[in-house]
Amino acid sequence: MQNQINLRWQQIPSPIVSEILCQGNHDGVVLDMEHGFMNVETLVSCIQVIQLAAKKCFVRLSTATVDKIRLCLDNGADGIIFATVESVARAEKLIKRSNFPAHGGTRGLGLVRQNMWGQKPLMSNTPILIAQIETAKAIDAIEELSKCCFDYFMIGPYDLSCSLGKPGDFNSSEYIDSISRFCSSIPEFRRAVHIPTDVQKQKKKYSNFGVIASGMDTVYLLEKSLEGEK
Repeated sequence: MQNQINLRWQQIPSPIVSEILCQGNHDGVVLDMEHGFMNVETLVSCIQVIQLAAKKCFVRLSTATVDKIRLCLDNGADGIIFATVESVARAEKLIKRSNFPAHGGTRGLGLVRQNMWGQKPLMSNTPILIAQIETAKAIDAIEELSKCCFDYFMIGPYDLSCSLGKPGDFNSSEYIDSISRFCSSIPEFRRAVHIPTDVQKQKKKYSNFGVIASGMDTVYLLEKSLEGEK
């Protein structure tokens, strides 16, 4: 198996939080634009801070329009996590929007932060693309989706369990069966998961996954703030 990528998860719109989350031996940080609160300026500042700390920066998008993909990649994000990928048609559209024509895509080329405004090679990297598998519909389509050119496929435990009618129940037969179906179609090195809470206990279940994103800045704060009440 390839080396596992370990990430932290950020919702709070602050470069200072990004800087804190960059401490440690993990590989990078995910900036959550689906459930987070970042505006454009804050997003760009957070990307800069994460990369200056020599960490990888991923952005999670819910509505992956051409403009949003361009914003993330032009400003240097190493990759994008696309929420709720359920069909091959949408998957192919997202992949095309994220790649330059030389790589089969439709992404426009400019002098931007990614290439240091022309001081680096204009197509200085190929983004890491991750599809989130977080509904029963996506699990039903997983065999076909696995043939799409994503680097990783990420389980979203809470959304998937909710879609199955068992919100937060990761021991239900429905959830366990869905994970089994996922693993039968996706090889170990292309599997990914986000574990928001109870990280140490849940992490053991996904030890053979290629990417593990663990915790959330908001959850860290909440758990620590409640410690004093026990």
